[in-house]
Amino acid sequence: MEQEQELDLLALWQVFVKRWKLIVLIPLLALLISAFISLFILTPQYEASTTLMVIKPPETGQIVYQDIQVSRQLVATYREIARSRRVLEGVVDNLSLPYGTGKLREKVDVVAVRDTEIITINVTDPDPALAAAIANEVADAFMKEVVAIMKVENVSLIDQAAQPGAPVSPRVPLNLAVALVIGAMAGVGAAFLLEYLDRSVKDPDEVQKLLEIPVLGIIPYMEDK
Repeated sequence: MEQEQELDLLALWQVFVKRWKLIVLIPLLALLISAFISLFILTPQYEASTTLMVIKPPETGQIVYQDIQVSRQLVATYREIARSRRVLEGVVDNLSLPYGTGKLREKVDVVAVRDTEIITINVTDPDPALAAAIANEVADAFMKEVVAIMKVENVSLIDQAAQPGAPVSPRVPLNLAVALVIGAMAGVGAAFLLEYLDRSVKDPDEVQKLLEIPVLGIIPYMEDK
């Protein structure tokens, strides 16, 4: 049993030695392609965020547990209002954006922080300054729309969006790592596939195993000079 395992490991090692160029070349090629796409093809995207808090005005002058629960229930509704056409149309007009509400909605993500009354408005754009401007404009338009719809001022601004300094995508190190892993798997797979498809006989042991007859002799191959 141990001898068979040693033979299997030896066979695997022989495949690696024989196909090492392919095993190395494919991951390197995948790495180069990923680097080229990440650095020269994909457009960097910047994300700016503004934070808001939803608080139901207390009827007794003090915020109680029921007020917090009502505020948390309103968060889901307010998420939809923040991405509504009425809010986004105002943003498009005020910033003179060269596209409509449909494309703007793709850039805006409204997230409710779990178990809190906090809403975060995230905006991604190739222009970091514009990303911050859109986030702040969405927050401002949203707060005005809440007053118009709900007839109550219960949304407070916590943090305005600041211009981001670094892009959030593409994530070059992650892309390179994924490409390297996938390339390595593809390289090893290709090496073993080629070895499996290669039916040529390479040594006397293979002849004896294939034909089940002893090898009587070996005739050397002489190249013509």
